Amino acid sequence: MNLKQMEYFTAIVNEGSISAAAKALHISQPPLSTQMKLLEEELGLTLFQRGSRSILLTDAGKVLYERAQGILDMTGAVLEELEQMGQGLLGSLRLGMISSVETEPIIGKIAAFRQEHPRVKFRIYEGNTYQLLDKLNTGIIEAAIVRSPFPEEPYDCFYLSGEIMMAVGERCFFPRPGADTISLKELCSCPLVVYRRWEGVLNRLFAPDCPDYLCINDDARTSLTWAETGSGVAVVPASIARCVRPDILMKPLDTRDFTSRITLVCRKNGPLSAVMKEFLDYFTGQPPLS
Repeated sequence: MNLKQMEYFTAIVNEGSISAAAKALHISQPPLSTQMKLLEEELGLTLFQRGSRSILLTDAGKVLYERAQGILDMTGAVLEELEQMGQGLLGSLRLGMISSVETEPIIGKIAAFRQEHPRVKFRIYEGNTYQLLDKLNTGIIEAAIVRSPFPEEPYDCFYLSGEIMMAVGERCFFPRPGADTISLKELCSCPLVVYRRWEGVLNRLFAPDCPDYLCINDDARTSLTWAETGSGVAVVPASIARCVRPDILMKPLDTRDFTSRITLVCRKNGPLSAVMKEFLDYFTGQPPLS
């Protein structure tokens, strides 16, 4: 398997059919079909089911597509870094971000970095924390902005900000809707909608009581959506808590034992491009985000 085959394969997936990919690549369809047949024979796997008008990825095809995109991005980044030598800072910055850190302070600081280095472009990879750490471990991305908790030992961690947790939900769910905060005991009785990685933390805080979990999910913003529909009480970091209806309340938890830290991570002793080194210096050498 070579880079050209991966380029052809990802083009077919992106365009939705072999004929459309051939047009996008400015080649005829027969050699493109031949290359895909050779690739499948080499791998001993079927990568997609061919329909009359479109293709459907198999499980093997989905894995190859994700990895091939990363490999092609890394190849492009290497070429850009070699080209930039002696020309100032330019190239692509491969950065992972979970959705709940895409807040105004974070995006604003990234935009400010871009203003200082206008020839840098961002390739942002999204997913949950563990998906991004996997991309970091395999070299698809060079750094990621995630939230604690996660296993920190394999990584260099730069803590950007810490924040309290909030309970967000309809007034009817709160035992004391007029109070400024909500206690753990009160929260435990609410129909809770929480991000999966915080379930263990909450279980320890609630012990020996048994919390009323309505929904465990993989994205803090999903929790907010459920809360906004009136289904339950979301537990989310303060920076993404929002109130879209007058009967939706937002209350901080009255404990210091449950907080979330936005953290910029990269692999310990891992190779970093010149662009990423400058980005890390910029983010970690400035005052912490409020």
